[in-house]
Amino acid sequence: MFSGVSGLNAQSNALGMISDNITNVNTVAYKGTVARFSTLVTQAATRSSYSPGGVRSIPYAEIDQQGLLQASEATTDLAIAGRGFFVVNRDANPAAGDPFVFTRAGQ
Repeated sequence: MFSGVSGLNAQSNALGMISDNITNVNTVAYKGTVARFSTLVTQAATRSSYSPGGVRSIPYAEIDQQGLLQASEATTDLAIAGRGFFVVNRDANPAAGDPFVFTRAGQ
């Protein structure tokens, strides 16, 4: 029974990832997520018993990869061709020691 439930749960998670991808199709710099499935192996308690194991889904996103480039009317919009990130600061007037964040959104 566990193997069937784990399969349903893994497939439900994969459908959730597809839903997130559809929802964010117009979000700037969004990277889609795909499900990678892996087998769960269990150890049998005795030689005469059978333990079927199960499956799980693991989300995977290549966040540093280039996405689709879109034309823009704003002269201040930027894009990265290839891999990498913009290093930005959240404060308009950063002070020494303020943390930097990484983004691929060039708006």
